[in-house]
Amino acid sequence: MTALTSALEISKLAHEMHVDESELAEFATTSPDDLRDLRGIVSHAMFSRHESRVKGLAGVSKKLPAAVTAKITEIAMGPILSARVAAVMDPADAAKLAGHLKPEFLAELSVHLDPSRVAGIIAKLDDALVVEVGRRLLAEGHLLTLARFTGVVSPETSLEVVDGASGAEILQLALFIDEPSVVDPILAGLSDETVTEIAAATVEHSEAADALLAALHEDSRARIASLA
Repeated sequence: MTALTSALEISKLAHEMHVDESELAEFATTSPDDLRDLRGIVSHAMFSRHESRVKGLAGVSKKLPAAVTAKITEIAMGPILSARVAAVMDPADAAKLAGHLKPEFLAELSVHLDPSRVAGIIAKLDDALVVEVGRRLLAEGHLLTLARFTGVVSPETSLEVVDGASGAEILQLALFIDEPSVVDPILAGLSDETVTEIAAATVEHSEAADALLAALHEDSRARIASLA
């Protein structure tokens, strides 16, 4: 299970660094805890780079109408820079701006966001918009990005996002989640049919099954076992 956990952490680190996982092959024997610490350092470094310039952009955006800022954001700034700016904006201003951005652009932007830095913004967004963006991420296969946001949205919102997802997709999503405690309430809201699919997926991937079951509450483990 340590090998799987390390592999998952390498995937997260590669995502943070915007590189292919193959470029981090030398980290294969590094402990999951060390990889997690390294990811935190990289995240801080990526955010701190050009921080003053990013804050300047955030200040300028505050002086313009939200509709105008949204147009500039989509055409001139792009998703990566926009994600950096969002992290330093006032949550109320950022949420207002998000309402003027296209959902497909917000989905692109989300891939480059650190959820811990924008939790206040997400809390102010309409649930329908959060669900729409989440479903776009799911459809595009951005399960790692979805997993990062699972800890900052409600279980009810997460359930709406994964409605219709396969058991294999939900298993992968659960394995990517940093905080295991958020998995149980989501699992509790899934239908028996979906949990059966998850159980079937764990049979095909025994190491993944061990990692998932280890993170779950006893009631959740018993439910999966009964439907396997």
